[in-house]
Amino acid sequence: MPNTFEAVSPSGHERSSAFLSVPQPNDVLEDYMERSQLHRGSLREQDGYTIPFRDGGQVRITVREEGDDAEQGVGLLFEVEAPNTERRDYIEREVDQELGADTDGLSWQREQG
Repeated sequence: MPNTFEAVSPSGHERSSAFLSVPQPNDVLEDYMERSQLHRGSLREQDGYTIPFRDGGQVRITVREEGDDAEQGVGLLFEVEAPNTERRDYIEREVDQELGADTDGLSWQREQG
């Protein structure tokens, strides 16, 4: 039986990304994951986390260190992928809410999908 998940085209998904410049991104990410309790069900990767949401969509949080991407600098890159705009907006709000006082909210860049 073929894996149907691989057959699903990523086109049509809603995507957005945001960057948060912080001096020690690894420490900030671990603190964020612990406070937000988003680590439950998340996939820990070498450079960050992928957090799936039960009703569809996910957010990928990647640590950007010195030299990774000179354009953005040091910090955390948040990348949302969702099946529709409502789920994308919901995930963005959840991420912003969990960041709380750490930031005034992220500036999300929407991608056409």
